[in-house]
Amino acid sequence: MSPSATNTDVSTKAPPLRNQSEEANYGLISLWPATKDIIGGDMPCRLEGEIADLVVFGKIPTEINGTFYRMMCDPYLPPHPNNVPIDSDGSVQAFRIHDRRADMKMRYVETERLKLERQANKAMFGLYRNPFTHHPCVRGAVDSTANTNLVFWANKLLALKEGALHYAVHPDTLETLGYDPFAAQNIKAKTFKAHPKANPYTDELVVFGYQANGLATDDIVVYSLDRDGDKREEQWIKSLWSAMIHDSAITKNFLILVLWPFEANIERMKKGKHHWAWSGKLQATFIVVPRRRNGPLPPGWSPGEYRIYKWKKCLAVHSAGAWEEEDGTVCIETSRVFENVFPFFPADEASDLAPIALAERDTRANFVRWTLDLTQPTGTTIQDPRVIIALPQKFPRIDERILTSAYDICWINVFLPEGSDGGKNVFYGLNGIAMHSHKTSETKYFYAGDNCVVQEPVFVPRSKESAEGDGWVLAVIERRGLNRNDLVIIDTTKFEVPVAIVQLPFHVKAQIHGNWVISDERSDLISLDRTLKVDAKISGMGALEPIV
Repeated sequence: MSPSATNTDVSTKAPPLRNQSEEANYGLISLWPATKDIIGGDMPCRLEGEIADLVVFGKIPTEINGTFYRMMCDPYLPPHPNNVPIDSDGSVQAFRIHDRRADMKMRYVETERLKLERQANKAMFGLYRNPFTHHPCVRGAVDSTANTNLVFWANKLLALKEGALHYAVHPDTLETLGYDPFAAQNIKAKTFKAHPKANPYTDELVVFGYQANGLATDDIVVYSLDRDGDKREEQWIKSLWSAMIHDSAITKNFLILVLWPFEANIERMKKGKHHWAWSGKLQATFIVVPRRRNGPLPPGWSPGEYRIYKWKKCLAVHSAGAWEEEDGTVCIETSRVFENVFPFFPADEASDLAPIALAERDTRANFVRWTLDLTQPTGTTIQDPRVIIALPQKFPRIDERILTSAYDICWINVFLPEGSDGGKNVFYGLNGIAMHSHKTSETKYFYAGDNCVVQEPVFVPRSKESAEGDGWVLAVIERRGLNRNDLVIIDTTKFEVPVAIVQLPFHVKAQIHGNWVISDERSDLISLDRTLKVDAKISGMGALEPIV
């Protein structure tokens, strides 16, 4: 028989509390290194699945009928510990909006690289675009993670990454269909840009690829694809150096390539270092290429000629659009930053690390208009750009029904300092969306909320015939404090407050880029979710029925 308990047998002393500064995982080590993200939360998601009829606050307008495709950068397996955030596996998220409801599906792009790593159950590929750091047995494989953008063209959903060609993904099931779906066009290039531009007036997709002849080469291929995916107007030109050319812009007659001040060097790669290095010696550079061999040329130009224009040191990151003025000049609007916003690609030399003097810049980043006088010779330094929005920002978008023409409205992610300090990298503070009118110079702002980050917006026209900018803006918001995401729908006529919020019950990775595809463009549309067959019958075995 156990002795009876006494007061002295009962402990009244509480156990010591863990120090709040200690790791949440109690000091346990994971095979996963810190998977840092440029824009959003650092934790991987690694989810494949679907949800039908997501929770909606407010009312989704009945006119919205299509799919918002987002490309996320999400490692499926623990990555190489020295690799960079922009080289994680491509994960596609699709929001299908119809009948005032929203369905969602997520699936990885099953690249050659992902399949090889899943088969080995470990990382087989080393540093971004550096095959010398890959395991020897996979060096012959395409190392693209297809994680940058999604574009629907020629009835194909293309998963894009600029270091290789593209993958085709089924637009409803999100199943990966194969690599290089336009191989029959016999384009002898190894790369396809992440930002092809669809010309709405000529119904063609304008494409380029840099390092087109192989690793660290200075060759650029330029061509277009018609609605059937047939190639037109292939041209080959040279870059000023082996530059990172992430984005471009098109006008009626020209393609403008935007070179970033990073340089590829194959000898550096052979030493096990990164593909890219930031350079303090390189300037913001624009290459202007006539889109057609037999098209109109500016005064003084010869057939086959292209020209190069420079400014000071900066990074013209993403373009909103471009157009030709009546006086023959070309205008292009871009986001602009003055520092290396990709610190994981450091400079080769210590002298390249110095930022631009504060006197030479008006803020860490802004949105500007560049004017290129095409009558000036190649190598000309262009005039200072006009500042449109003097706030740190990124990811400008316009009503792409008028791409190549002068436009009034643009939308852009911005950093509103009242709600965030922005951290060490300007992208971490993008907590709002600006809607700017060139005609009125008025800027309206949507603020996502405290401790929130807004990702790249897309525009949905109210109808095919609606005026420029009349419709809705869609964007995904990361609710950091709640560890989940929302999709917001904002009417452009009442921009400060959303008309609907589509709620996700979990956190997903940050979008790199994405696009809207209206359902009218699809002739073979099928449901995004697994719909139940309508064959339910009454069993007669309910609680109120008699037992037989």
